[in-house]
Amino acid sequence: MNSDTLDCCCGAGKMGKGRHDFMTRVGDEIVVVKGVPALICDICGEVEYTLETSREIDAIMKDFLAGRLLAKPLAAGEIAFKPQRAGSTG
Repeated sequence: MNSDTLDCCCGAGKMGKGRHDFMTRVGDEIVVVKGVPALICDICGEVEYTLETSREIDAIMKDFLAGRLLAKPLAAGEIAFKPQRAGSTG
């Protein structure tokens, strides 16, 4: 195994370097930080951030919440989860 990959918690995949869009809800808004460096499983898609990257995300969100960053408007739709099939859990 090279030093750029780690085993994923799914037990089958390897975590490799990539980029991912971090999304979070702030009140009634959805905030997306695009192109965040991440470790991503090649099998299940699990995403993990390093401690340094997590701290950078925290700093970005702090600046956004304080009004020091402007976000481009993002069209989004919201749908509540309601099982449509018999036997689905909810």
